[in-house]
Amino acid sequence: MKNYNSYENMVKARAHVFHERLNWEVEVINGREEDEYDRLYNPLYIISERSDGSHAASIRLLPTTGPTMLRNIFYRFFPDCPDIYGANIWEVTRYCATLNKGDSMEHTGELFIKLADLCLDAGIDIVTGVFFKPMFRILTRSGWDPVPVSISEHAGKSIILGTFEISEARKQEVAYKYQIAC
Repeated sequence: MKNYNSYENMVKARAHVFHERLNWEVEVINGREEDEYDRLYNPLYIISERSDGSHAASIRLLPTTGPTMLRNIFYRFFPDCPDIYGANIWEVTRYCATLNKGDSMEHTGELFIKLADLCLDAGIDIVTGVFFKPMFRILTRSGWDPVPVSISEHAGKSIILGTFEISEARKQEVAYKYQIAC
């Protein structure tokens, strides 16, 4: 069951970040960015909020055994890439950070640690995602060390399809990088 306020804050933050700031071609209705994956496929969300309840960072997770953005949308950018799926592999999409002036990256660290916890509890040991090259550097600095599967270009920018190992050691590395006790 979705926490309505958290979910509403997240889809409004996604509209602001993806549509207004990054100029992505996403559907925004009434100031909310939702797509078919939100509406039809019952994804999991991890949302980090500030103490006042406002959105700080979020991601969406989908099992790769069902419809995914890689399989249904991004495949055209990676034509030689094999279909990545399995019960132990989930897709992470819609990473959204709405950091305010003075915010630390702690919310992203918290998000990544919760991702590791959730995956470890569910037997998921690999996540996959498509991201722009600058995000690759953020992920690497965060301790995730994504493994590039394929690199392409979209709107003149490099995009990377990568996989990420989920393990207790990886979680501890992320916690260390963000100086978060877990």
